[in-house]
Amino acid sequence: MTLHTTDSVCAITGSQPANLRRWYRSGLITRSDIQQGWNDVQLGEIQSMMQLTASGATQNEISQAHLEARAVNTAGWIGRKGDLIWQLEYGSDRALYRELRTLADSFSGDDFINSLMRPLSRWLHDDKRCGADRRLARFHQCVMKRASLNMRHSARNKATPLLLEALSVADETEIWLEAIRLGGQGFSVDISSDVLNTSSQARIGYEHHMLWCGAGISEASHQHYHDDKVAGKPVMLCGPDRSITKQAKRPLRSA
Repeated sequence: MTLHTTDSVCAITGSQPANLRRWYRSGLITRSDIQQGWNDVQLGEIQSMMQLTASGATQNEISQAHLEARAVNTAGWIGRKGDLIWQLEYGSDRALYRELRTLADSFSGDDFINSLMRPLSRWLHDDKRCGADRRLARFHQCVMKRASLNMRHSARNKATPLLLEALSVADETEIWLEAIRLGGQGFSVDISSDVLNTSSQARIGYEHHMLWCGAGISEASHQHYHDDKVAGKPVMLCGPDRSITKQAKRPLRSA
């Protein structure tokens, strides 16, 4: 029988080790001696769980359907978005963060960020109703708290080091969401808000160097990126706006 390590299963399915442990303890994955590895039956169950959670189904919804031997009924990502909007409007800071933490722990990092948090962030920015600024500020602070805690946890576990350097930022929340997403992929993320026009000792020791472009990239920074890439350094552009500008904006709050 073929057995798969946890790292292999996570690489194949996109799941996180915490997801696997939680699903296994709740009986959603067949019991066996997982100390030796995950078998093919379990791998198939994990892939099914990933498909269900990718639709926005929570573990509680899946567990209930499993107990009742029926198809999963879920409100999906629209329901998850509604849960967070309610907490942003009416919940205490503790209740809001608890809801965010529960959701972050229920899904893969990519699904959590790309299917829920980024769409919600855009919705909050477009919202013009009374209290919109307050809801957006609470959302930003909650995201920063989650990202900061994730970064400390990953550093303690000696995960693969990655530097996420902000060259320009249009939406301050976006780079912290990206830090959460990258952390879910197994990286220990550090965020730098300093635009460095020359090589820096601070960049040494990182296996990956991501340059975040939220509002373009300056000509000087793009030239340094090009030089580093030609030199074979592990550098990559990321972010929603990678166009070359005369002077890119860089307003970023520290955690």
